[in-house]
Amino acid sequence: MIPLFPFLIRRLAAVCAGWLLCATVAPAVAAVDFHVAPAGSDTADGSKAHPFATLERARDAVRASKERPATVWIAPGDYSFAKPFELTAVDSGNAAQPIVYRGEEGRAPRLLGGRKLAASDFKPVTDPATLARIPESLRGKIVALDMKALGVAHAGPYPDVFSDTGGIADLCYHGQRRPLSRFPKQGYMTFKRVLYTAGGPQGNWRNANNTQHLPPGSTGGIFEYRPEFQEKHALWATQLERGVWFRGYWRVTWENSALRVLAIDPVAHTATFAKPIPNGIGNKYTRPEGNGRESYCAINLLEEIAEPGEWAMDFKDGKIYFYPPGPLEKAEVQLLDRTEPVIHLNGASHLVLRGLTVENALGDGITVTGGSNNLIAGCTVRTVDRYAVVLNGGQNHTVLSSDLSHLGCGGVWLGGGDDQAEPRIPAGHKVVNNHIHDFSELVPVYTPGVNCGFTGGGNGGHHTAVGMLVAHNLIHDTPHGGVLFGSMDSVFEYNEIFRFCMTSNDLGAFYAYDLINRKFGNITFRYNFMHSSAIGDGIYFDHDHPDMHLQGNIACLKSDGKRGTGFLYKIGSQAKFPQGIDCTNNLSIQNKVGFEFVSVLPNQGRIENNVAVACKTPMTWREVRDGKSVTAPDYASGKNMVYTDDPGFVNAAALDFRLKPDAQLLRDLPGFEPIPVEKIGLYVDEYRKTLPDPAELDREGKQHPPSPGLGYDILDRQ
Repeated sequence: MIPLFPFLIRRLAAVCAGWLLCATVAPAVAAVDFHVAPAGSDTADGSKAHPFATLERARDAVRASKERPATVWIAPGDYSFAKPFELTAVDSGNAAQPIVYRGEEGRAPRLLGGRKLAASDFKPVTDPATLARIPESLRGKIVALDMKALGVAHAGPYPDVFSDTGGIADLCYHGQRRPLSRFPKQGYMTFKRVLYTAGGPQGNWRNANNTQHLPPGSTGGIFEYRPEFQEKHALWATQLERGVWFRGYWRVTWENSALRVLAIDPVAHTATFAKPIPNGIGNKYTRPEGNGRESYCAINLLEEIAEPGEWAMDFKDGKIYFYPPGPLEKAEVQLLDRTEPVIHLNGASHLVLRGLTVENALGDGITVTGGSNNLIAGCTVRTVDRYAVVLNGGQNHTVLSSDLSHLGCGGVWLGGGDDQAEPRIPAGHKVVNNHIHDFSELVPVYTPGVNCGFTGGGNGGHHTAVGMLVAHNLIHDTPHGGVLFGSMDSVFEYNEIFRFCMTSNDLGAFYAYDLINRKFGNITFRYNFMHSSAIGDGIYFDHDHPDMHLQGNIACLKSDGKRGTGFLYKIGSQAKFPQGIDCTNNLSIQNKVGFEFVSVLPNQGRIENNVAVACKTPMTWREVRDGKSVTAPDYASGKNMVYTDDPGFVNAAALDFRLKPDAQLLRDLPGFEPIPVEKIGLYVDEYRKTLPDPAELDREGKQHPPSPGLGYDILDRQ
């Protein structure tokens, strides 16, 4: 919750708790309790005095007792899992008597998906050839893990082309994912020019007739690197037999992949990739030579380990080389080498996971498949390489008041329901009051804070996700989008999203793309607050946007002048599938463009009571005629307002967009309904006892200057 309004916390908590948890909260007194503790024994009776040692033993005890409700109390400490902790249909409770797995109040146990390593597993580097690859100042500081001796399953090598994490194991030190070595340490190198795209359009990007088609087995693109990086590329050329990969944005900001380097010519300053990628390398709009902004870095090379905490996996040596940040004898180091989730609810129903910390996993943190009415509440999921929580199918699952952070991919993935049935069948999953931040750390595009029906990346597409509720979440700090959506009948309300699109542009706090599938619609956005994203957009409908309902949203992006639309509608297949626009009572503040409207039905739907403040271009109006988007006169259904200055906000500089009682806006636009700003964002409840420190969040960006991103221009916005 925006921290200006603490007096509303208790009231909101009571309201929200009532409608969310009536079917899932455990009664105050459980019929049977079992206890688990790290120092327990699975031959004990599971009492508080004689606890079990493992969750599996407690699960089996609950099964055997057949008592409902039941609570498994998990004492603080570490619990490591060699395989997922799985609960199935036989472990279910019922609507009145759920089964609860919970930590003690204020003392969360850690459920770990990684394998703890001993200091003795790390060996000094003594091989002369390997030492020669390490700077003299770091010799004796970088140590090695023998992957064969440890039985590492995900030991590589990387594929020639990959857009995910490449399928190798990961390394954590004191609960933090450690970075793979890269050059440069921050930011990217850029091409000098492209010499050979290896596929794709060769001239005007809109001219599909001028496309290079490659025979099977072709090598990949060739580019000329900049002279300031000559020494680095010459060094990497000596390690090609071990495998050298560059990761980058080869064509557009919404595509990111790693490519194996086949050859480096230190004389010609060229690099050649082993395999082509779809549409080839080089900026989409300036083919064939590109524009010199194509961004890339070298990854996973021993030669580039330079800072404490960095590591690299050498596929030829079968070793992990690590520069530990501190003494290994006192360190907790974990190897992440299992792609299954830490916890899997598989067909189970009426279960509660409460007050647990799940961390250090190569795959997802918690997955729920099938079943109904499961609740994940007051949990922390962090340092997992995929999604924190996946709700896939089933009915009425809830992720509530949890903290999800430092994620390789996204926060919560939602799927389920039936969009082909008549009437459509909702899944009814809820994602409410969660703090989701610092995500997309390993897969930097299309891995949002919440994915509600979006599949397919830059090519669009959707998976079924019907009837979801995403509300009161605080989502921030990510290189790409905040929430991706698709499918049908979902509601997004009272969410605060900021510092999104920190690297890639042409995406939004909320975003969907659909050109021909026609598999999404009837989605409501109300009372969401999107801000502080210099190159991002607010609510962005990329191509089709059937039955989108926007009411009372605020977009204050503080745009950089080149990019940033508060509310963006684009042309799609509207000429074939006419669509009206329902957009009322929204605020667009300090954006390049306030509202961009494109419609084939300019006189249908509602566009009224919207306000643009200090936007370079307040509103644009376009119609679809003969399949093309053309400038059109204003086709609003009612009055909208444009201001160059503050129209009466309580404190715009502090992002407090409540309206003063005597606000000019209320006089000019009597139909405008004040937005309940005080209700937006997180609230305190039974599971979330406090709110994040405003100074640490730094909403106003005092410690987080606006990000310029990659500097790519996007020309196909209409």
